Amino acid sequence: MLAVERPERGKTNPVKSNQVMEVTAESAKQFLLSKLTEQASIDGVALDDVEKRMFLFSESSGNPDFEVQEKFDADYSARTYESKISKLLRRSYSHDKRTEDGRASWRAALRALSREDFYGLVMVDQAKIPRVNTALWVFLLGMLPLALTEALVVGIGFIVVFQPLVFRLRLPDWFRLLLLPFFFWLFWYVGRVFGRIEMVKPTKQTESKQS
Repeated sequence: MLAVERPERGKTNPVKSNQVMEVTAESAKQFLLSKLTEQASIDGVALDDVEKRMFLFSESSGNPDFEVQEKFDADYSARTYESKISKLLRRSYSHDKRTEDGRASWRAALRALSREDFYGLVMVDQAKIPRVNTALWVFLLGMLPLALTEALVVGIGFIVVFQPLVFRLRLPDWFRLLLLPFFFWLFWYVGRVFGRIEMVKPTKQTESKQS
């Protein structure tokens, strides 16, 4: 579990590296919120319930807190709020990163949140707190099957149309010319199928969260 209490200035954070490895997305969110409220208390900055709840707001969650969003939009300035929260997070991180355990706690939390989407991460980025961004690698790995399939289509199409003897095929020129648009169509169709699969994934993830 992550530590949610800051030690006194000058003392070592009691969190050990083996304690920050098993972190869930929800516990990581609570960790960030606890660091935010702790720093606000240290700095004497008022932080009300709406501001705390808004920090965790996410439209993509299974149960979005639209009530707090309406209150926030009606009574608060997003620019002022983001500036206030990012400054608190920046000061909290600046203190914690002085120790190995402090850095490990933040890394573990942000790693657990690498695929999450909630308002608080906007302020984390504004505070220039380094995040373990695995989104790019996740995207590239997700595109790998498409890239391999498309490469296979292009490779087979090139050989059949331009070098049929590699496959010991003896095809008349007119037939090979007819195959050329077919392979173009097949290349497009494969991309379309993978695109549909990617569009369905968010829906399935949302349904899974709701269930």
